[in-house]
Amino acid sequence: MSASDNPYGIEGYDAATYGESFADVYDDWYADLNDEDFISSVAASLPAHDAHILELGVGTGRLIRQLRTLRPHRNDTIIGVDSSEAMLAIARTAELGANTTLLNMDFSQSLPDGPFDAVFVGYNTFFNLPTTEAMQQCLTLVASRLQRSAFFHVDVVHPQPSGESDHMRIRTMTTGEVVLSISRHDEEAQRITGQFVQFTNGQQTRLRPYSVRYVNPQQLDDLAQTAGLRLVSRHADGNQTPIAPDSDRHVSRYTKAD
Repeated sequence: MSASDNPYGIEGYDAATYGESFADVYDDWYADLNDEDFISSVAASLPAHDAHILELGVGTGRLIRQLRTLRPHRNDTIIGVDSSEAMLAIARTAELGANTTLLNMDFSQSLPDGPFDAVFVGYNTFFNLPTTEAMQQCLTLVASRLQRSAFFHVDVVHPQPSGESDHMRIRTMTTGEVVLSISRHDEEAQRITGQFVQFTNGQQTRLRPYSVRYVNPQQLDDLAQTAGLRLVSRHADGNQTPIAPDSDRHVSRYTKAD
């Protein structure tokens, strides 16, 4: 299958590729990812009793670890799903709590049985889905698993027009290693594809590809409405900062439509 035929826009890429490519470096490379505000907002919305919670794209389990810390006196039942066994293997070695279950599944195709008191998807993970059809399928599944009045929390980017399609920068550089970030932004197709190219002294060059198919907030709302969800709130971050025209991120909360 060529890149033009592949829904991810990169030849050979599939639902597990991102996780398989980044699992071994994810916690190190993204240790400074500034999204604690998001998981704090999820925790603040949860009921004052033990909750049943679902995370889409659990990865290494970093958000579940944070959520457990924020609710130390609750014995929440948490299920995390991910399409990458490499990510899940790392998550299974973490301290995620006895009532945590990790499942290998594509969250646009299937979800565990609910109902859930909250469903959440961390920073930009929702846009790892390759098409609007996959997003629609995911949202429909989420709507069917939510408790009445429960929330679906989404944290995603809102890329701003750049005027340039191709980008390259140095991500990190030490005496023994250089990591380059190379990306292409197709604004018409609303897709960003890229590679982190890792040169490590004495080792083989490592390629770490990614693909993001984004939609704008209104498009996301339209997909959610079709799925039986309605927007409750939207902010520029998890601290309820108002959205501005130049906001490059939004945290949105949905519930089941009446």
